[in-house]
Amino acid sequence: MMMGYLQFVCVGLFVLMTGCLSNFVCDHCNCQISSQNKPQAVYNLALVCNTGTVTWFDAFGAIRLNMTPFLRGMFKACFLAESENSYVQVAQEVLSRKSNKTGTLRFNPLVSSGVKRQEMCFKWNTDRKLVLYLEAIKIPGVNAVPKINFHYDLEKLQSQHLSDDCRPCTKDELLDSYCSMDFVVIGSIADVSHNQFSEVSNLTLNIKQVIHQTEESYFKRVKRSDKDLTGFVTVPKKCQMNKVSGDFFVTGRHRLNSLTLVCITHLHDWRAIQHEVECSH
Repeated sequence: MMMGYLQFVCVGLFVLMTGCLSNFVCDHCNCQISSQNKPQAVYNLALVCNTGTVTWFDAFGAIRLNMTPFLRGMFKACFLAESENSYVQVAQEVLSRKSNKTGTLRFNPLVSSGVKRQEMCFKWNTDRKLVLYLEAIKIPGVNAVPKINFHYDLEKLQSQHLSDDCRPCTKDELLDSYCSMDFVVIGSIADVSHNQFSEVSNLTLNIKQVIHQTEESYFKRVKRSDKDLTGFVTVPKKCQMNKVSGDFFVTGRHRLNSLTLVCITHLHDWRAIQHEVECSH
């Protein structure tokens, strides 16, 4: 029986554990766990960032994730579970209350699969605690070292986003995204591919100008002789994105270990409003 939790800080990331583990490493938004030397039944984490990754080597037992983002109101919670040599089962912890009696815990299964890339999204409100369980399930007959990557992304939802993820960005949203997104580029659409087994479409972009990017690895030259950089960006398949000629102003975020498109408009439309940009940084 657990006697209590010891709370401490790992470089800005609050982590609750039942003991001090030398095989537990965290930075601001990411954690690495190894169950090789000191496996335990449940690892307890309280993540304070809005986006990050939990990497679990020699996956054994379960992880309890208490999500406490710096958000208020309605937000979209998205997760991507990747597994190697192991199944991963993800469930949501829900506290059920009947009148004034003590609440009881139940678990809503979200995904149970050995698929390496399984994304799930749902809307949530910060008025309610968001707690997830990740359980590593051994594959019979597989003796290779198991590994699980769990990427999370919690995004604040404005009222206009609650019903339509595919509508064009307004002028104000374009100006705001110029200052706030992880990447801002000018380029053309080289290709659009749709995978029937995925809920996203993949865009291949020829990047002619990088205005801003938080990581230098987002866009690269496929060949040293290429004039333009190449980037790969995802967009919801339901948006039915097609290849269109011309140059575009494109902004987006790095989420769930890939780049996701947020705003796109013809370059001449951006040129007409870009003089209105006022960034606070």
